[in-house]
Amino acid sequence: MPIEEWDHLQVRSSLCNGCQKPFEDKEDYHTALSLTPEGYRRHDLCQACWGAAERGSAISYWQGTFQIPPPPKPETLKREDAESLLRKFIDSKDPGHANVRYILAIMLERKRTLRHRDTTEQEGQKVLIYEHARTGETFLVPDPRLRLDQLEAVQTEVSALLAPPPAPTPVEQALAAVEQEANAAAIAAAENQPPNEAEPPTPQPQG
Repeated sequence: MPIEEWDHLQVRSSLCNGCQKPFEDKEDYHTALSLTPEGYRRHDLCQACWGAAERGSAISYWQGTFQIPPPPKPETLKREDAESLLRKFIDSKDPGHANVRYILAIMLERKRTLRHRDTTEQEGQKVLIYEHARTGETFLVPDPRLRLDQLEAVQTEVSALLAPPPAPTPVEQALAAVEQEANAAAIAAAENQPPNEAEPPTPQPQG
């Protein structure tokens, strides 16, 4: 199966994939990552279900501590950060995103948002295996083997993606205000428009 078709984000299970018992907060668990014809498959197992069979069939495995995820934060409009960009590009089929994805993963590793669990090689390409420190998700990031002469251009591209959008100019602000007023006037006119009904025919005199 081509690397481009893999699911590069593997979500941590909230229960043991062996005995189906829900993980408790602060409970140690074992993760085994195997490669199937359908792509990567992650198994999360409790201490009792973990054994030599899982280790033998896995291409990578590690131990973690389960943490009950916090409730999701309300959606707010904000500029892109390194994690949100990585999530956006993690399963992108665009080959132009491979270098950016790799640099973002390295940045998040340095910030300790991602933990480097292992490095494997599939189809002649190195794949970095990361686990999110808070959510336990697994991120699979192919190594694009950047050359030194490519590094500066990719870093510049990442910096541009992470930069806040420029503030609107006074002209842009004025045009936006005019457009907003025009839209409000159009809505008000539509609300005051009488129903478009056909007028009844005028009665004709008899005789």
